[in-house]
Amino acid sequence: MKLLKHPVAVGWLAGSFVLISLSVFLSVFLSGKAAVVVLSVLLSQAASSVFFPILVGHFYETFREKETGREVWRTFRDLSEAGILRVYKDREESEDPDNAVTALREAFYAHRTGEVRLAGVSLRVFLNPTGPFYEAVRNVVLLGKEKGGVFLNVLVVHADSPEAKNRGCIEPSPNGTPMINRDLGITTAYLRTLAQQGGDRTVEFGCYKEAPYCTMVLFPDRCFFSPNILSETTPVRLPMIVFRAGSHGYRALERYFEYLWSHRIKPETLNDLGVDS
Repeated sequence: MKLLKHPVAVGWLAGSFVLISLSVFLSVFLSGKAAVVVLSVLLSQAASSVFFPILVGHFYETFREKETGREVWRTFRDLSEAGILRVYKDREESEDPDNAVTALREAFYAHRTGEVRLAGVSLRVFLNPTGPFYEAVRNVVLLGKEKGGVFLNVLVVHADSPEAKNRGCIEPSPNGTPMINRDLGITTAYLRTLAQQGGDRTVEFGCYKEAPYCTMVLFPDRCFFSPNILSETTPVRLPMIVFRAGSHGYRALERYFEYLWSHRIKPETLNDLGVDS
């Protein structure tokens, strides 16, 4: 709120201006007496201590608003030109309904035709029935079974890949078994369950040994992307970026997914994932 639009500030400003005017009048027309001179100086000092700070504060605030506006516009322009629809501070659910988990879950439920393509390390958070996305993902599968033309293509990392081995080194390993191996086994089991529920090739999945080290969910109209890093804390609260279809970011992620998909390993057993059965 600008200072000069605040009634209290305007009142102080007007009062201080009156005092300055009175001190000038006294110093010009009644300057012969010492008491008048002292009074004039006191009035001038008291008024100026209010008048000038208010004016300076007003102009500073106006300048700051303009600078903030320019910075906001620059940020908005850069995001728009990059095809970024939204940036969430992390990929966690929160009390604020405007969060990445809610937006991604709604995107699954809103999907009506075409492919949904997922790629990530284990995708445990998406494919575990106790996770926040499982029912939404399952809804895509059942929709594909019901009406056709809806597909779910899923890629997870191979346990023999450098990506998985490094994860196994840095993450806790209960009972000596790398957590990533356990997660891959669980994910594969749930994927097979979804494939049985969907039928007719509605669900296809595979694993890869390349290292995108990110999580991506490609819908026909947008892509949710989040980088990953090696960390003992899972997840590590990195941002989630939403790219518009047709943008450079969307096309780059789509091409990369297609490369991984064309070179995928189609696991028949857990051993095909590098996980002991």
